[in-house]
Amino acid sequence: MVSVWPGRMRIGRVILLVLVILAYAFRLYHLDYQSLWRDEVDAIIFARRGLSGLLPLFARPGHNGPLYYLVLHFWIRLAGDSEFSVRFLSLTCGVLAVPLMFKLGRRWVGQRGGLVAAFLCATSPYLIWYSQEGKMYALLLFLSMVSTYVYLLALKRNRIYLWVSYLVLTAASMYVHLLAVLLIPFHFLLFFVTWPRYRHALKSWLATFAILALPYIPLARWQVALLLSPFSTGHQFYALHEMLTILLFAFSLNLAPYRGLLPIAVFVFLLLAGLLLYKGNNGSAEAGGLGPILETRRESISLSSYLFVPIICLFVISLGMPIFTDRYLITVIPAYLLLLSCGLLALKQRFAPLALVCLALLVVSNLYVVSVQGHTKIKSDFRSAAEYVSDDGRGDLMMFLIPHGKRVFGYYYQGRFRWAEPPYTNGGMGAEEVAQAIEEATAEHQEVWLIASEAELWDSRGLVKDWFDTNGALLDHHSFARVDVYLYSLESREVLLRREIC
Repeated sequence: MVSVWPGRMRIGRVILLVLVILAYAFRLYHLDYQSLWRDEVDAIIFARRGLSGLLPLFARPGHNGPLYYLVLHFWIRLAGDSEFSVRFLSLTCGVLAVPLMFKLGRRWVGQRGGLVAAFLCATSPYLIWYSQEGKMYALLLFLSMVSTYVYLLALKRNRIYLWVSYLVLTAASMYVHLLAVLLIPFHFLLFFVTWPRYRHALKSWLATFAILALPYIPLARWQVALLLSPFSTGHQFYALHEMLTILLFAFSLNLAPYRGLLPIAVFVFLLLAGLLLYKGNNGSAEAGGLGPILETRRESISLSSYLFVPIICLFVISLGMPIFTDRYLITVIPAYLLLLSCGLLALKQRFAPLALVCLALLVVSNLYVVSVQGHTKIKSDFRSAAEYVSDDGRGDLMMFLIPHGKRVFGYYYQGRFRWAEPPYTNGGMGAEEVAQAIEEATAEHQEVWLIASEAELWDSRGLVKDWFDTNGALLDHHSFARVDVYLYSLESREVLLRREIC
């Protein structure tokens, strides 16, 4: 046994290195293929501020992710604020998540299970997508995984430096994204699921969770007030089963162009196998001498808590203030991938060929979706829209529907431009009020670009475009991914006709 185990360790390290390289290659490929979308440009705008403009965000109500903006501030000073540079920070965090997944998996389900989970992490379309986005979600995933891993070490070894590290990492996660706090109820519950294995750490555990409330106080002060107010987030309310369905498809297929039952069936099958059939690894050797955390079925119980407790907490919050979006729960995807790994291990114990078939289907699905993401314009393509308008050269005014699009357009547009904000009609504004507002905004302008993206958020009834169609002549229209550009002449049709005749 002594001669075999070092050999296994070496093979495992080689496989893990290959998986890290694979993860890097997947995330690097077409890193800047998608145009930046409005949230990414917002992050760049925040990060461009000086420290005097960034530090107050840590206590200012309504700001989500101030620590990410601070990190990005120093990153773009070093690497620049191009699409590639900004997203490379997320890429780095996404790649580091792969060895972290292996470490978490090894402690829960042994070395083989950890390697399978690391492979699923490396090829996950969902994680690749957010590793190629200039937002905080890859950093959030990385910090939450490190926090959970250090928490497990602290429970086992009960060393002060580990508990302090856990406090720092968890507090940092909360300031990267405020909903990182949803992992704390899982960490709290995990101690009782593992009882009495870690009762020797009870005093340290109590002290740590008491102190952990302190860094959350600045956030809680405005969050509680916001929850009790009539403020609307704009998010749709989803029942719990709808949230679970959205997360299942997102974590499994992400942006795949199919939504039928057949492609998702293998994921559901493996998830259920992991939840119901997996009975734990049977040797501490595979866990690198650390031993499994729990015995028999307790691994699947603790992983189930890891997956479902934050989801249930977010649902309870949404009962008072809808706030659900799948990316807000990216912190639980390690549990999802680990349960898939448990499902594969459970099938292997019972009928190895079926496990191989399921693994092959996962590989094919992941590679297909990653290929779709890497070769299809999915995000709002303001890059192409700005290039088109710039090359055209016409127009003396631009109107953005929604106005937030101006920031993204301005990031790409080479040169200065005049713009006007369209009237917000979703508040009940009538057609006559719309007409008056647009006439005032476009006065003395002959050719106007209307640049529309997510227009329903500002003008769900289409009153703005109706006004231009009625009062102007459409000179040009071009469609890009989720962005339409229209050029209207506001001269009288008779004048336009005489010009064409001449």
